[in-house]
Amino acid sequence: MSSQALFRDQSKGLPKRDRTRLALIDSTVEVVAQKGMDLAKISDITEHAGLANGTFYNHFADKDEILTEAAQRVAVEMAREIDNEMRAVDSAVARMVTATTRAIRMAVSESAWGAVIIGALQHLPPVRGNILQFLRADLQLGVDQGMFDIELDEFFLDQIASLIIVSIRTQIETGADSVKTARTCEGILRLCGLTPAKAQKAVATHTPV
Repeated sequence: MSSQALFRDQSKGLPKRDRTRLALIDSTVEVVAQKGMDLAKISDITEHAGLANGTFYNHFADKDEILTEAAQRVAVEMAREIDNEMRAVDSAVARMVTATTRAIRMAVSESAWGAVIIGALQHLPPVRGNILQFLRADLQLGVDQGMFDIELDEFFLDQIASLIIVSIRTQIETGADSVKTARTCEGILRLCGLTPAKAQKAVATHTPV
């Protein structure tokens, strides 16, 4: 998987209107990676795509709409990649380590997507909810399996999301670091009630190659 012009590449053979829309979404991903969601402007997006500002409004009502669609598409692509590996994983602890590790690795290696995911978790509540539903499901599984001793509420989800955001941002800035990823997974498992020794052992056992 490569984030470079992915959606534009997927538009091959589609009508021109669809190709233009996906080109704008690709440009949104790149602009967010360069400037962040707060500073990204519609004019930046259209300039990157080589299109007029008026063309933007033929497809999207405002910046929030295109940011939301871009983030949703990125989240779906990442979830699809991770889900292929998760289907055979039944243990909530193993699922937490596997999914967190894969998500961080993917977001760091495809840093434009990582920037979009960070922005979505911080600024786009609808997308944030969609992203965190997978996390919530695995946490609930851990409760049901008797592995996690937690109060599964929004505050708890915020704590885990914050750990993941910091890990992604740090590694985008300083380089991929398997130790930081492992520490992130251990931190999450400790929040879930595992002892430091059990969290460390679980990460060593279940981290995907």
